[in-house]
Amino acid sequence: MVRRWVIIALLLLSCDALSAQTDSLAIVDGDVINYRYTPIDQTSVGQSADAGSGRSFLDYITGEPQQIGESITLSTFAGLGYSSETNLRIGVLGQMSYRPRGVGLDVQASALSLSAAVSISGYYRVSLSGCNFFGSGNHRLSYCADICSRPTDLWGFDYEASLYNDAGGYTAKRYLAWVRYNYALFNNMYVGVYADYRYLNSVNVDDRAEVLLDDRLRSASVAGMGINVAFDTRDITTNAAKGVYVAAEFIMRPAFANNLNSDMWQLTAILDCYQPLWQGATLAFDLYGEFHSKGTPWMLRAQLGGDNRMRGYYVGRFNGENLISAQVELRQRIWQRLGGVVWGGAGVIYSEDDPFAWRKTLPTYGLGLRWALHERSNLRIDVGFGRKSYAVVLGINESF
Repeated sequence: MVRRWVIIALLLLSCDALSAQTDSLAIVDGDVINYRYTPIDQTSVGQSADAGSGRSFLDYITGEPQQIGESITLSTFAGLGYSSETNLRIGVLGQMSYRPRGVGLDVQASALSLSAAVSISGYYRVSLSGCNFFGSGNHRLSYCADICSRPTDLWGFDYEASLYNDAGGYTAKRYLAWVRYNYALFNNMYVGVYADYRYLNSVNVDDRAEVLLDDRLRSASVAGMGINVAFDTRDITTNAAKGVYVAAEFIMRPAFANNLNSDMWQLTAILDCYQPLWQGATLAFDLYGEFHSKGTPWMLRAQLGGDNRMRGYYVGRFNGENLISAQVELRQRIWQRLGGVVWGGAGVIYSEDDPFAWRKTLPTYGLGLRWALHERSNLRIDVGFGRKSYAVVLGINESF
């Protein structure tokens, strides 16, 4: 009885943070994409619902999988969530796992996700995303379309302003679509190409934000093309217990493909390591870098904070042309489906007009709980702390 009430309470807290974890080459770009895809296992930790017996309300809010035919599994999640960026919200997520015709059981299942959320602050978001595995698994096609409107606080555009200024406010309208194709050259080595389009607009700007923005750009329409490479030995991409992941992606945004009349570029690099310790324990390390060309508009620059890195900070409070962060996390299974984590880390964000300095390094630390929904797929609740900041993070699977 206690276990039943624990899982109900946890899952009623969780919804839109339901961005699913991605295949090895989907690199998150701030809170615009904020997408990671999770292939749904054909077996769950608990007993799956019988395909012919109907589903209970608890099945829907816990994501208990439903088998449709021989090769399709459907899971749904629903519930409440909270974050400092969106306030109290309600959302739903449907996720379908399947294998295209001719793809064997030894190949990771493809997935398609549709999510929607709305909050009392005026926030709303609708996102369609997925990843297809073809042939022997050497070909991967991932994609995302995302519409989001979020009331947003703004402190300024350098370290001192972001830390000490009074905040203004505006509503960020963001529309995004991207597609990425990857090919395995040989075992554990992947190369790929990438393309995206995004439209960003700042509306309902209050008086304080008007002063902070001054004559800065309020909207942008940009398209980009990129290439990426990765080396991946993780045992499973959604919740690794061992292995190494090294990836880099370069995106070019030419002047002819945007309304800014300037060429821009972005380079993202990731190094993740996972080491088993004692029984049920994993030590995980993440090093992340995001670098933008000089003159990149503030709306397209790196943003510190979020659900995955630098947890504890309001997304976008600190923003700049360059971001470097590192974190170490200890993950431990405590009892049956219950687990816990503790982490610590640091990050720094800087630009040409706000140069790098060690004193600008921002700490992050915190702890969280994990509840196993399916095999190697967790609901997570993290409480993160930073400098003059804290946040509650709700999500699916590990942060990296």
